[in-house]
Amino acid sequence: MARYIWNMALCGTLHSSLHVFEVTLRNAIFTTSVKLVDTSNLVMPDIPCWLDAANSTLLYDDEAAEVRRAKSYLGTDRKQRTPGHLVAKLGFGFWVQLTARAYNELRADGPRLWPRGLSGVFPFKWPPGSKKIVADHGDREMVFARLHKIRTLRNRIAHHEAIWELDLEREYGGILEMLGWMSPRMHSAVSELDRFPVVLAAGPGSYRREAELLLRTPSERTT
Repeated sequence: MARYIWNMALCGTLHSSLHVFEVTLRNAIFTTSVKLVDTSNLVMPDIPCWLDAANSTLLYDDEAAEVRRAKSYLGTDRKQRTPGHLVAKLGFGFWVQLTARAYNELRADGPRLWPRGLSGVFPFKWPPGSKKIVADHGDREMVFARLHKIRTLRNRIAHHEAIWELDLEREYGGILEMLGWMSPRMHSAVSELDRFPVVLAAGPGSYRREAELLLRTPSERTT
């Protein structure tokens, strides 16, 4: 029982850093994509954003369906039907999938985001304008693999699965490292405020008292 309570605490604290990571990632990818995607010939009758372009081949079917689903949550108020509101409604998986091979510069009818966009999303890994540190297709594959791993962890937490069996110190370190590639300021904030390392270090033994109380009958708890 103590281990399950510990798992709940691990998931609860790790969720905070994952939330910061998700918001930082989606904002970075979208901001970068706006600079890269040529919208001069796109028709955008609803939301003025390349993600919502009509009759476009920029997004594959699954991602286009995600955009339609996100739009359904916006309502009919024009004030809500903006690029910012649309971006906020798109899930973490959507942004991870945008880093897949289908969205690299080799597909002529796509947005051609990668690897040229990596320096925009992760400027502290690949400094913009640098001639010495330049991202390539292998780097895009690495980013996608790491984001997919983070998405898997996030889904396990969302489905209330046990995560204590994972190498959580390494998983958490990977999240912080990629967050630092995007924003050292957010990296510092999470590192200083996040309680996850404390909960992880405490181990299940620190929740034994809570487990014993839960296993008692109601009458035993009052004595």
